[in-house]
Formats: sequence, structure tokens, C-alpha cells
Amino acid sequence: MGQKIAASAVLAIIGLTLVVFGVGFLGYALAAALAPSLGVAGGAAVAGGIFVGPPILWAIVTLLVTQRPPAKPALSTAQNGLWTVLFAAIAKETPWIAIVGAGAVAAAEIFLASRRRK
Repeated sequence: MGQKIAASAVLAIIGLTLVVFGVGFLGYALAAALAPSLGVAGGAAVAGGIFVGPPILWAIVTLLVTQRPPAKPALSTAQNGLWTVLFAAIAKETPWIAIVGAGAVAAAEIFLASRRRK
């Protein structure tokens, strides 16, 4: 199993190296071909633009097209929504009531829910 993983890793490294050097030599060849008409710097700039421009343009277009506004979370309705609203209004003003009141509200909802089931 380890030999297969190592062989795959070596093959991936060789493939990546071939791609990098291949693109590099293509860019160098394009720059050398453009050098007589544009100069060395102009040929290198045009070759770089040819190799870098389309992927950047594709990435920008893809990001702009696939951007969606964030989805609004669905509102969950509790059985005793009034209790929750009242408790939230009180808890905004005095946080210590939130700690004490959480137990009271939970106990009341459990008590009321258990009575409805019967």
C-alpha cells in the first residue's frame, strides 16, 4: 500500500514538473519570437499577458457570476413564542435576568408542553 502511494506521489511530482517547465518554455519561446518586433521586455510582457490574462479574467468572471446573496435564515416559530419574545425584551435590558429567567422560562415551557400531551 505504501509503495503505491509513494509511486503515485512521484508520478504527480513528475507530471507537475513537466507542466511547469512546459508552460515556462512555451512562454520563453513566445517571448523570444516577439523580441525582434517588440524588444526583449515587450516580448516578455506580451507573453506573460497571454499566459496570465485569460486565467485571471476567467476567475473574475466566475466569481462575479456565481456570487449569490446570502440566504436569509428561516424563522423558527416556537410553541410559546410569546414567552420567548417577552424574555428576550427583558434580557436585553438586564443580563442577569437572562440567567435567572432562562431556567424559569424553560421550566414553564416544559410544564406546559407536558400538560398538553395528555
